[in-house]
Amino acid sequence: MGRKKKEIRLKEPVRIREKKIAGGNISLYLDIYQKGLRKKETLKLYLVPEINAATKLQNANTRKLAEQIKAQRILDIQREGLVDWDKVKKSRMTLTKWMDDFVKYNAELSESSMKTKRNTHARIDQYLLHIGKPEFLLKDVDKEFCKGFITFLKTCTYNDGKKQLSTTTCRMFVNYFGSSLAKAVRDGLIEQNPFLLLEAKEKPQKRVAEREFLTIEEIKKVMNTPCRYELVKKAFLFSCFTGLRYSDMKALNWSEIHKAADGKTEYIDHIQVKTRDRVTIPLSEETKKWMPKREEGIDNIFHNLTITSTTVEVVLKEWMEAAGITKHITYHCSRHTAATMLLTLGASIYVVSKILGHKSIKMTEIYAKIVDKKKLETVNLVNGMFDQIPVIQ
Repeated sequence: MGRKKKEIRLKEPVRIREKKIAGGNISLYLDIYQKGLRKKETLKLYLVPEINAATKLQNANTRKLAEQIKAQRILDIQREGLVDWDKVKKSRMTLTKWMDDFVKYNAELSESSMKTKRNTHARIDQYLLHIGKPEFLLKDVDKEFCKGFITFLKTCTYNDGKKQLSTTTCRMFVNYFGSSLAKAVRDGLIEQNPFLLLEAKEKPQKRVAEREFLTIEEIKKVMNTPCRYELVKKAFLFSCFTGLRYSDMKALNWSEIHKAADGKTEYIDHIQVKTRDRVTIPLSEETKKWMPKREEGIDNIFHNLTITSTTVEVVLKEWMEAAGITKHITYHCSRHTAATMLLTLGASIYVVSKILGHKSIKMTEIYAKIVDKKKLETVNLVNGMFDQIPVIQ
């Protein structure tokens, strides 16, 4: 009796594997083996608990898609000998995964910038859920997708649906999304940034904000008005004379105060929290009046200002009202005050630009226009005052 031949089974180069994850779902991935090399490719496909006919159909479609991808990978191996793993990775990169990477990129940015990055990521994820495509691929982001995202930002709400995003916030999210796509182009993941295909009118328009500031007379008023928290008063007036943002004022250390070559003049040498750019600001005698006394062993100048930034704004509002100031003054208005005051007193726009740490003098020109407008308004105050006086020919 002849011996039965043993059946020879060829090992599949690509297999679909399953991995249990949180929530009872199952993640599908490919286990690829060829010429001694073994790779795993995450498919971003998930099986859900089959609790009804709809979930069974969903899982069947998911498995079908996984089989199609598997078949394509086998063809890739047969045609090319080896899979181009970089190409596979690029083709399967989801937008959500790319935004994860983008948020981690350049993580030395200020906390506020990192927060905006994270919020942009959250809004994109929210939009993907809104359109029912949470696994949307990065390579499929096109002009229409960008237009849809912008429209979504204009209509979506927060704070339990009570508020809509402001135009400024929408612009920030769009700008960060555009920056993420620009980096994807540089990294070779996509060929072009689809935001560049949009016309200016299709993007959120920049609103020219009214920059509130205190005049010199108003500064004198608040100086002579008591404040519930004296340190808030000192910090605000200190920023009025230096142009430092609240974040920089909070981070300012005594070790950043230096003497100039003449041995008398003191100046601040500080790396800005927001931009990471260095600013050098001379300290006038008036500025020094509003600095707290130095405490032994403590480097941070305003370390005793322990109340929250929200509370600071509340205290400022009370203080301004007590001084008879009806303008809406926030802490950042101290920076506007510094710029307009210096320009009013005759400082050059270049010097003011350097003190404020502006990257472009165009940013400082906004304050110059404000000062020019105020000068014109002042000159026009005489109009009509002398109508009854005869003009001698």
